[in-house]
Amino acid sequence: MDDLLRAVARDAGRPLLRTRGQVVSTGELAERARRVAAALRGRGVSAGDRVALVSGNSIDRVAWMFGIWWLGAVEVSVNVELRGPMLAHVLADSDPCLIACQDECLGPVREAASGDVLPMSELTADPVGPAERDELDAAQRSFGPGDLATILYTSGTTGPAKGVMLPRAYFSNLAEIWADRLRLDADDVGYFPLPFFHVDGHVKLAACVQSGGSMAFRERFSASEYFADVREFGATWAAGVGAMLSILAQGELPEPGSHRLSRMIGAPIPRIAYETFEDRLGIPVLTLFGQTECDGIAMDSVEQRRRGAAGHPHDAIEVRVVDENDRPLPAGETGEIVYRPRRPHLTALGYWRRPEATVEAWRNLWFHTGDSGHLDADGFLCFDGRRTDSFRRRGENISVWELEHSLNTADGVRECVAIAVRDEHGGEDEIKVFVVPDGDGLVPDEFVAHCRKVLPRFAMPRYLTVTDGSEFVRSAGTGVVQKHLLSRDITSPDVMEVPR
Repeated sequence: MDDLLRAVARDAGRPLLRTRGQVVSTGELAERARRVAAALRGRGVSAGDRVALVSGNSIDRVAWMFGIWWLGAVEVSVNVELRGPMLAHVLADSDPCLIACQDECLGPVREAASGDVLPMSELTADPVGPAERDELDAAQRSFGPGDLATILYTSGTTGPAKGVMLPRAYFSNLAEIWADRLRLDADDVGYFPLPFFHVDGHVKLAACVQSGGSMAFRERFSASEYFADVREFGATWAAGVGAMLSILAQGELPEPGSHRLSRMIGAPIPRIAYETFEDRLGIPVLTLFGQTECDGIAMDSVEQRRRGAAGHPHDAIEVRVVDENDRPLPAGETGEIVYRPRRPHLTALGYWRRPEATVEAWRNLWFHTGDSGHLDADGFLCFDGRRTDSFRRRGENISVWELEHSLNTADGVRECVAIAVRDEHGGEDEIKVFVVPDGDGLVPDEFVAHCRKVLPRFAMPRYLTVTDGSEFVRSAGTGVVQKHLLSRDITSPDVMEVPR
C-alpha cells in the first residue's frame, strides 16, 4: 500500500497496468481501490476480516486486492482452478466474512461455499469524495508492516492445504530484492501471463510499482500470442514456469530485433529454454528458488547466474543446507534447504490456524523448506528434489494427500495412490495414479469424469493404472504405501494415458 501511495505522489499519471484493451495509471488504480474499500466498508468489512477473492487476472482483481488492504482487511487469494473438496476446504478454513467472486467462477464457488457469494460485478463502487479519501488514507497509514495482509494456500503433505499468512510489508520488501536482481527501472515493462492469485503476481506487481515501470498481462497464458504480446506491450522482462518455457521454446520464435525482451525469469528452467532463449536469441534466462513462505530465497541476476542452479542467495536471506540434526553441510553435500531473513517482514508469519505446523516449519530458528539441495563451491543453490509428499505441475504445488483424498471419493474405487513421473521437457512432474477398484464397479471413463469434476486442471492425472494393489509394499504398523518402490513406467500396456 505504501508503495502505491508513494508512486501516486511521484506521478499519478504514470502507466502501471497494461492489457490489450486498457492502460491504467497508478492514480487510477488507487482511485479504483479506494472505491472498493469504501463499498466493502459499507458492507461491514473492517480491519482483520478475511475477504476471499476468487478471480482470474484482471484490473478489477488488482483493484479489489488493494481495496481489501486499504481497510486493513485480509485478502484470501483463492486459486480459480480449484474445484470440489479442495475449494471447499479453502473457503471453510479461511472463514471469510465475504466471498467475492468473478462472475465466470460463480458456479463451482457456490457449490463449494457454505455462505453467501458476492459477484464482483454487483459491488456498487461509487466515486470517493475528498473527505472520505482522506479518512481512508489516514486509516490505511495506521496499520503496521507486520499486520496480516494476505492468506495464500499451499499444498499440505499429510493433510489439507495450509494457509500461509503474509504480512503487509512482505510484498514490498521482497519486491526490493526482485527489482535489484532484475535491475528494474522506470523504462521497464514486465510481461506476466501467470495467475495473479499466486504469490509471484503480488511480488512482481509491487516491484513494478516501486521501480516506476509497468506490468502487462493477459487473463491466462497463450503460447500462440505470447511473443505478439511481448511486442505489443514493449515488454523488457518476463516471468514463466518450466512447462511454459518449454512450450514457448518449441513454438514459433520472434525475429532478433523485433522485441525489447532482455531477460526472462522463472523456475524450474528446462535445458531447452537455455538453448533457445539464451543461445539462439541472446535473452538471458534467470532462475530463482522461492516458496509462498518467501518468494525469492535465492535469485539470479544477469551478471550472476549459472545453468542448472536454482539461483544465488542474496544479502537479505541467509540460506543453509543442513543434515537431519540441522547441522550445516559443506559445499556439494545434499541436505535440507533452510533459511532465515536478515531483516523483518521478508517471510511468512506462519500458517493460518496451524500453530503446530508453524512451530515445526520454523524450528531451531530456521525455516525448513522440505526440499533437498546443496550449495556449490561458488555459493549457488542447487535443487535436488522434494523431501515431502507433494508434486509441482504447471507451476502449481499439489498436495498428494488432497489429490488422493479427492480421487478416493469416486464410485467403484477402494484406494488411489499417486506418484510423480518426470516430464523431461518441462522439468516438472506428471501424475500417475494407481487405482484399486472396489469389486467390479470401476468404469475407467466414469473415474476420469470424476477426476475432471473434483480436481483443478493442473492436478488431473496424466496416467492411470488399474491394479489389485498386490504390488503395494506397505510400512509395518502404519500401512503407508512405500511409493518409491512403485513403477514409474508409462509405456507398458497396463498404463492408460488420460486424454487432455
